[in-house]
Amino acid sequence: MIKTSRAIADILIVDDDSSVVIALNKALNKIGRIRFASDAKRAFTMIEEKHPDLILLDVELPDIGGLEVCSMLKSALETENIPILFITSHTEMGFEEKVFDVGAADYITKPLNPIVVAARVQTHLDYHLAIRLLEKQAHTDSMTGLANRRTFDERLIVELKRARREKEPLSVALIDIDEFKKFNDHFGHIEGDDCIKSIASSLGMGLKRSTDLAARYGGEEFAFILPNTDAEGAKTLLSSLLKSIEHLNLSHAPEAKYDVVTISIGFSTIKPELKYENNSDDWAVVKAADHALFKSKENGRNQVSYESLDSH
Repeated sequence: MIKTSRAIADILIVDDDSSVVIALNKALNKIGRIRFASDAKRAFTMIEEKHPDLILLDVELPDIGGLEVCSMLKSALETENIPILFITSHTEMGFEEKVFDVGAADYITKPLNPIVVAARVQTHLDYHLAIRLLEKQAHTDSMTGLANRRTFDERLIVELKRARREKEPLSVALIDIDEFKKFNDHFGHIEGDDCIKSIASSLGMGLKRSTDLAARYGGEEFAFILPNTDAEGAKTLLSSLLKSIEHLNLSHAPEAKYDVVTISIGFSTIKPELKYENNSDDWAVVKAADHALFKSKENGRNQVSYESLDSH
C-alpha cells in the first residue's frame, strides 16, 4: 500500500469572479497554499514561476478560454501531469465530453458546495501524489536511490535528441567498482551492499547540475549522462570523482590490487561540430564509453579513459 503525504499542496485558482475566488479560498485554505490568477496570461506566468500541484480553472476567462488553456497546459511536457479541475456553470449536453477531451481531471459545477469542492480537490491531490510515487519507484534503484537502468535508457534517448537539435556536446560515462568480486568474497554480501551504497552516494553528490544523471547501471556498475559537457569538462569532473571514491578509504580485500576500494571509468563524448546523423546506432556513445572502461581496467584500474566516437 502506498502512503500519501499530507504535505501542504500548492493550488492555483484561475477565475476572474472574486466571489468564486473567495468561496474557493475558504473551502480549500486548510488543504493547501492558495494562489490566484484572474486571467490566462497571469496564470501562465505563475505556473512558470512554480508548478502548482492542482489547478482550478474557470471555463470562461477574459483573455483565453479555459478549454484552450487546459489544452495548452496538457500539450506541454512540463505541465501535462498537473491535474486540472474546471469550475463551470455549464450543464448543456456535450460539455462533459469537451472537458475530458482537453485533458481535465474533473469539473465542479456552480453554485459551489464547499464540502464537495474540498473532497474533490483532496481526492485528486491524493491520486496524483500516489501516481508520482509509483513513477518515482519505477525509475529509482531501490538499493542506492540513484536512477535505475530504465531511467538511464529513457533519458539517453531524450538527451541525444536534445544534443543534436541544440548542437551541444553530450558525454556518457560508465563506472565500475574495481575487483568487487574479491571484496564480496572476503567481506560478504552485506558489506558488499554497503560498499555499493557508499560509492553510489558519493557519485550522486558529485554531480552538481540538475540536468546531469547518475544511474546504477547494474550490479557494481554505474553510468552518467552529462548534457552540454565536452570531453575536457567530463574528464575534469570524472577525475575528481575518481579521487573522491579513493578518499572514502573503504578497505578492500587483501587480494585486491589497492588497499582501498577504487573505481574505473570510461567515457565518450558526442561533439556538436561533427555530424552523427548517418550513425543510426543511438547507443554508439555508450559502446564507446564501455570500450574506454575496458581500457581503464586493462591499464591498471583506478583511472579515467576516453574513447572517441570517430573510431566507431
